Amino acid sequence: MDYQKLLVQELNSIAKHWVEQHDYDYKGGVVLIFEGRVNGWVKEPPIPSDWRPGVYAVSKDHILMAVGGNNVDGAEKWIPV
Repeated sequence: MDYQKLLVQELNSIAKHWVEQHDYDYKGGVVLIFEGRVNGWVKEPPIPSDWRPGVYAVSKDHILMAVGGNNVDGAEKWIPV
């Protein structure tokens, strides 16, 4: 089973549903997801240290994951999923 493909599908589904419910479809931007729940929306991927490791930044073009760092100081960087 391709777990990365399933993860990508699930994250895209969560983001798409949130965007449609909040009329953000025309605005672009990034939906931020942590532990399967939307934590917010921003115009562009935020500074990694503003978010804890494990947060996903989902847009129409890419999915990034916050890695490194810790829950207090935030993540060190974004990596593509």
